[in-house]
Amino acid sequence: MTKANATPNGTLINEIPAHTMTQSETSSDQNDPMLSEGLVHGADALAQAVTALLLSARRHVRLFAPHLEPSVFQAASVTGAMARFAAQHAHNRAHILIEDVAQVRRDNGRLIELARRVSDAVALREVEENDRGARDLFLLADRATFLMQEDVGRSDGVVSARAPQEAAQLIARFDEIWERATPVALRTLGL
Repeated sequence: MTKANATPNGTLINEIPAHTMTQSETSSDQNDPMLSEGLVHGADALAQAVTALLLSARRHVRLFAPHLEPSVFQAASVTGAMARFAAQHAHNRAHILIEDVAQVRRDNGRLIELARRVSDAVALREVEENDRGARDLFLLADRATFLMQEDVGRSDGVVSARAPQEAAQLIARFDEIWERATPVALRTLGL
């Protein structure tokens, strides 16, 4: 059974418990992403999940990643959703923690250009040496909904909106690493 809710911008969010999205299910409808709970398989499905999470966020986005997969984060739907999030409200903030700045510079020009243009809303930081080596990626929308990839080398993940304790743990982990991280000066990225 599907339960539909509307976000502040009118986008419908469908919560489908334990639903598995495959790449073929999601790639046909990239213009109308729906946030679905459950397993996500394939780069297109990950991009759609990231897009839906960004569109559902009201105030704060946190993204932690060793590197940013360009097939996901260079997608026009993802950067468009990030731009809409940044423009939606003056207090909206997207904090992005990355390990491999050179990879992000080389492979994710759209996202970097967006961060440069709206630097008051989108901030990038490079994780400190002691925090390097993680294989997971997580994206949190506000304080409850998140996408978790246990291994960024694989194109699968889980979207959850009903795990407040897990979300709180991810927020605490992110905020702790964020405080130690070094701000990325966008002009040093060649912009």
